[in-house]
Amino acid sequence: MAFMMNAIGLAFALLSFHQVHGFSIVTENGGQNITHLDTNDIDAKNVDVFRQLLNQETIIRIGLVKNVHSLMKDMVDLKQSIEILESSQQKTEVKVIALQKEVNELKHENENLKLNNRRYEEIINTIKENFTQINGRFLEFEEQLEVKREAFEKNTSAILGDLKVEVRYLSVTLLNLNKHTLELDKSIPELIEQKYEILSTNLNTSLENLNNDLLVSGANISKSVLNLENSQNTLVSSMFDKINKTIGDIKDDVTQSQYDQMKLSSTVSSLEVFRMNVTGNKCDLSRRVAFTAGVTSNSGSWSSGTLVYDKVINNVGGGYNPNTGIFTAPVEGDYVFYVSIQSYNTENIYVDIVLNGSSKVRAAAYTHSSNEYRDVGTNLVTLRLQKGDTVWVKHHSGTGYLTSSDAPRTTFSGFLI
Repeated sequence: MAFMMNAIGLAFALLSFHQVHGFSIVTENGGQNITHLDTNDIDAKNVDVFRQLLNQETIIRIGLVKNVHSLMKDMVDLKQSIEILESSQQKTEVKVIALQKEVNELKHENENLKLNNRRYEEIINTIKENFTQINGRFLEFEEQLEVKREAFEKNTSAILGDLKVEVRYLSVTLLNLNKHTLELDKSIPELIEQKYEILSTNLNTSLENLNNDLLVSGANISKSVLNLENSQNTLVSSMFDKINKTIGDIKDDVTQSQYDQMKLSSTVSSLEVFRMNVTGNKCDLSRRVAFTAGVTSNSGSWSSGTLVYDKVINNVGGGYNPNTGIFTAPVEGDYVFYVSIQSYNTENIYVDIVLNGSSKVRAAAYTHSSNEYRDVGTNLVTLRLQKGDTVWVKHHSGTGYLTSSDAPRTTFSGFLI
């Protein structure tokens, strides 16, 4: 690059020197631009030749000047291009430095990747070894599992055989139990009837003896009363002992049958009621449930929903709610419900007694002969209720009802049997 610059500078200097001093190749004169001819020595024929040569020299000089100007312009352009090349070279050197830095970084990263690759290869080799060990253990486990499965199948077959034998024995036992239960079913009513007749006979005999003793002992009333009380207590105790013994005997006879136990419970309950009547005890108040409620005002527009009986006449047990018209069973048992409703003017009315949202019976009241006679609809139903069950009167069809405030004609009643 430096040699090229020196050559271009030398050529530029030579051209400039030639242009300043006016060097002529034809005349070989370094300082004169005009040639003086000696017309005396030169022939007239050669004058034209010299003139042509001078003209050609002039043309050549003009061409050289143009070429020098063009060359100078090319040199300026070349200089600018060289500057641009130098600037590009500097930028290229900067980029080369940056690329070398990136290459160094990539080499460093490559070394790190090689190290990581070695680690990963070690980990993969470890995993392969572990997998090989696990595969070997799995095969051993399958062999052990197969041995255990065969042993389990053998044990299961033996157990199933034993179970079949036990089921056969159990079937025979159940048949014998069923036969025994049927025999008990036939014998228990007769046994209870016999025991009850014996108790009734003993009681009647004891009462007759007690009456005879009272008649005989009329002379001494106080002493007779004491003897009577003692005799009564002894008789009641003796009777209770017999009843308890009878109940125990019956229980011993029927412990193997649930059906017989239900009959026994019914018999024992009857005997307990009888005992309470004898001793003068009162019934359990918690089992007393009864209510009656009525409507106190007429309605010509009632056509949907629950009929609310706002006037409570009786409410033993507190099961009826006059604010909602709904009865809620306080205890389990069999209940009787009764409803009555009178039709309004010329309208007909239908109402249902409802248990937990399900209609059970319906009462209908009609109006006859152009409002001259109004019908009263009634109905009654017996329902088995669990504690918490609800019963109410619901509209079915028709409009309105009649009643009276002092003695309601439209009423709703119920009681526990």
